[in-house]
Order: sequence, then structure tokens, then C-alpha cells
Amino acid sequence: MNLGRAFTYAFDDPQAMEKLAVAAALGFVGAITLPLLLAGLAAYALLLGALVELIRNLHDRKPWPLPRWNDLNAKLRQGGAVLTALLVYNLPNLLLGCCAALTSSFWGDGVLGNLLLATTLCCALPLLLAYNLLTWPMLALGLARYADEGNIVVFFQFGDLFAALRRRPGLTLQWLAVMVGVSLFFGLVFAIPCIGWVAAPPLALPVIGYLTAQYAVQIEGYQPGR
Repeated sequence: MNLGRAFTYAFDDPQAMEKLAVAAALGFVGAITLPLLLAGLAAYALLLGALVELIRNLHDRKPWPLPRWNDLNAKLRQGGAVLTALLVYNLPNLLLGCCAALTSSFWGDGVLGNLLLATTLCCALPLLLAYNLLTWPMLALGLARYADEGNIVVFFQFGDLFAALRRRPGLTLQWLAVMVGVSLFFGLVFAIPCIGWVAAPPLALPVIGYLTAQYAVQIEGYQPGR
């Protein structure tokens, strides 16, 4: 994983600041309007659509892979497909969170209730962690395939995606380690009110796009981008 290049290649583009400024604005709008649901989801769908286009540009070896902010309808459609895939892949996480919220009164505030809750979480969380570590690279490969094929079905070809991971387990573990570190970094940036909401999306978009495209190149033999 060429982590250093992932953080620098976007700035080779002479229009990088203009393109990243739009991503910053969308990230801020998404953060402050997500409680309104549709407005926030639309902003994030545009960002995800741009991520799809970025990965496609990297695979096509475009000299300036950062996408332009034109054809917003296409970006919304592509980003909506990615949001659907994210929802499906995260169903176990959502179900556990909903169950914990709905049954919180059942556990009670006493020692026994807290002990039962802790025991349940200790059993469930390792399984959930293993599930996420398995599905995260599958989702990344699905994203790379969707960028090339434009068919949402590729996200849900679970057997084929898992078989692809098994071809290069060492590479998958390396990619996971890098992505965990990158995600923690951008998560901390995004946690800063206002400033982080503006800074995190334009910083994260080219990095995640590059690492995803590079991972797909090495797993599935695409011609590498810049």
C-alpha cells in the first residue's frame, strides 16, 4: 500500500483546490443536515458518487483522477447505490445497536442488569468485529467493481468477493491495517466540530479512493492508476 502517495497525488491536479472545496462544502452540509435525513443523505450520496468516479478514473489512468463536479444526477445515482450497499453490509451493526437501545430498560440499572449487559456485549462484540473485518475488504472490492461495471449487483456477489479475498490474504490484512489507521485519523478529524466537518471529506475522499483502487489492482489485476 503506497500510503504516502495516497495523501499527495490529488494535489498534482491544477484544479485540486476547487474540486476539494466542493467536497468540503458537501461534507459540512451533510454533517449539519443529516438529522433532516434526506438533505444529509443527498450530500453524502454526492460524495460517494464522486468516490466511485475517482476510482474509475484511477483504473482508467486518467492524468487528473479527481472528478469534476458536473453531472450531479449520475453522482447521486452512483452514490445512492453505494449507500444501499453500505446499509446492507452494516445491518448486523444496526441490529445490535437497535436491540441494545430497545432492551436497555430490560437490563435495568442494578448490578445484575449491568452484569448481564456486559456479558452479552462481550459475546456479541467479538463476533461483530470479526464480521466487519471480513466484510470491509469485500465492500471495497465491490466498490471497485461497481466503479468499473456500474451494476449494483456486484456488491452482493458475496461468494465471489470472498473468493477474491482468499487469493491474497496477506495483502488483505495489510490493507485492513492501513485502512483502520486511516479511518481512525479521519474520524478524529471529523470529530472536531465545524472545522472537522469541513476538512475531513476533502482529505478522506482522495485517500480512500486511492487505497481502494490500489487494493483492487493488486487483488484483481487491474492496470494501476497514478
